[in-house]
Amino acid sequence: MQSSTNIGLSERGESLQAREIKGGWDRYAIRAEISRRGSSLAEIGRGVGLRRTTMVWAFIHPHLRANLAIAEFLGVPLNELWPQWFDADGKLISREATPRPEIKRIPRGSSPSRPRKRAA
Repeated sequence: MQSSTNIGLSERGESLQAREIKGGWDRYAIRAEISRRGSSLAEIGRGVGLRRTTMVWAFIHPHLRANLAIAEFLGVPLNELWPQWFDADGKLISREATPRPEIKRIPRGSSPSRPRKRAA
């Protein structure tokens, strides 16, 4: 899945494709590459008439116009960025959202780590 385009290197010298998840790029790699190329999601969105929030939402749920604008800006096919949503022809194959990472939550009712000092 090596492409001939220059996709950039991270601080550790690994390519952005090394950070791929399930065959596609993760949202952090996409945002880093957009930033590295001197743009932002808001700027790309303005170019196609979409709000910044819609562009951010496109990382979680498929939004054809937003996803296509990002892919065209990066010069990468839709199915390479989001293979779980788009096929090789760029057609939508799934509307399933990207699952959120698990966050370890502190149970309710637990005591604070150290007692507070009371005013005298």
